[in-house]
Amino acid sequence: MTAANNNNPSNFVTWLTNSSAMKFVRETQSELRKVTWPTRAEVTRLTVVVMVLATSASVILFAADALFAWSLLELQTLATPQ
Repeated sequence: MTAANNNNPSNFVTWLTNSSAMKFVRETQSELRKVTWPTRAEVTRLTVVVMVLATSASVILFAADALFAWSLLELQTLATPQ
């Protein structure tokens, strides 16, 4: 094989189309075609559910943290001699 044949663009294209990376891309595209994508209404509804749950969890954790900090401060105040 000569140097001119190694630089031939068609050899590169042949190599690329037969490579494992390209096989991965083709298989990924095939799997993505099988996916049942949610509708816009489902995405909106589930986004609202996630936001409500995240907000609720953050409020509960904030309240627990504030209560814990307050109780430790009260314990510290009771324990310190005056």
